[in-house]
Amino acid sequence: MRELTFAIEYDPGADPIMDVFAAYPSLTAHSLDGVIAADQFWRIERFSGPAAALSRIEEVRFDDDTCGEAITETRCGAARFHDTLERSTNGLVLYTHLDAIRGCESVHTLAGTHLPSGVIFQTRRRGSAHWWRLLMRSDDRIGVFYDDLSARLREGLSFRMGHLRDADGWRQESLAGTALSEPQERALRAAVAAGYYDPPRETTLDDIAADLGIPRSTLSYRLRRAESALLHGYVDDTTPDRWLE
Repeated sequence: MRELTFAIEYDPGADPIMDVFAAYPSLTAHSLDGVIAADQFWRIERFSGPAAALSRIEEVRFDDDTCGEAITETRCGAARFHDTLERSTNGLVLYTHLDAIRGCESVHTLAGTHLPSGVIFQTRRRGSAHWWRLLMRSDDRIGVFYDDLSARLREGLSFRMGHLRDADGWRQESLAGTALSEPQERALRAAVAAGYYDPPRETTLDDIAADLGIPRSTLSYRLRRAESALLHGYVDDTTPDRWLE
């Protein structure tokens, strides 16, 4: 499998979705997208940020008169379906399906036109940038896709190339959150339930290890591994520029 990465930067006022990110600097999003055909794709996107920013994202996404897909001057005509899968104080998960796309060009439609079928997209958004990773069976016609994409960007959008290489780092945690081993998760859940991470600390590692029936050293090791995985997952999520390296 091959991997292509790039980023598109947006000037203020150039895109209604990206304007929300510009207005709320702490707002972030990551998505998993799939192209079904040149005129059809789906996306699941998870947003994290202030409640006001999430409400604005929902307003823009559910407004059929607003297009957040086109990279050219022409607005996308399509049969749109959006649904809120999850909503919390600082989190939002949206499902999107666009069908019968016509009259516009987007990253998805250009990939559907030029690249082999079965392309998967992983994206990140923050501030003025939208980062993309494409997972492909091969890089046939990748030059045509790259030339078409970079040449067709409308005013206010700019392109930054990352890399083209064998796919790397598409772990489970990249697609569906950070993955912990069963012992690590059991240890972490026990520590959280016992109040180990609450100030003031309500328990000790000795107490939790005794409850789990394992040595203190084993518990400490599992917690360190779990904490490391979670912290790296968080930092990786908030520094998508690394994709371009």
